[in-house]
Amino acid sequence: MLSRTKVAFTTRDLFKQPLTTAEIKALAAKAPGGVRGLLSTRTSQYKALGLDTKKVSDEQLIALMAKEPRLLRRPLTLAGNRLVVGFDGAALEALG
Repeated sequence: MLSRTKVAFTTRDLFKQPLTTAEIKALAAKAPGGVRGLLSTRTSQYKALGLDTKKVSDEQLIALMAKEPRLLRRPLTLAGNRLVVGFDGAALEALG
């Protein structure tokens, strides 16, 4: 999608180079829904952990996401101060 726009971008393999807790906090500050807006609740890792998001703090979620990148909704597309979480074609097009 981005390759068809005029937006310059770089990619990062979150499994080879996971996000730090500081990076996740910075992204959460830009994400709709904050930390919980970054959380992927459809993954097998989320289900295996049996997380109850009502009982888990944001700090605990950030630590879990730093340890297990599969808990992050992907792709994460950051352009300046704008963050698109997950695949949202219209939002990605708007970056260009």
